[in-house]
Amino acid sequence: MHAKYIKQLHAQFQSKAQFVAVYITEAHAKDEWPVGKSISFCDQPKVIEDRVALANRLQNELELPFPMLIDTMENEFEKTFAAWPWRFYVIGNGKIQFIAQPDPTVYAYDVNKLQDWLECYL
Repeated sequence: MHAKYIKQLHAQFQSKAQFVAVYITEAHAKDEWPVGKSISFCDQPKVIEDRVALANRLQNELELPFPMLIDTMENEFEKTFAAWPWRFYVIGNGKIQFIAQPDPTVYAYDVNKLQDWLECYL
């Protein structure tokens, strides 16, 4: 996860943009797609209270300085915005202005593109 970098972007642009995180379904839950103890540390939440607890844990452990929203148990946000396992969006004037696209050669996001967009348009 790029938490350190996102926190730096937040510090740089917080006067011009509101940052929020949306906690969605676990990408590597122990009971669905385990990939090791350090990554797959929990089962997929079955009730909203468990999802809220995991979101709070993540926000506290990463010391995220912005709000953490929680997707529904029906995964409405994730399904609507194709956010799994994670993705960056910029929303302005009621419209999506920027969507981070994964690099298919490394299966990762170049978060520098988000910074470039913010610097250019804010």
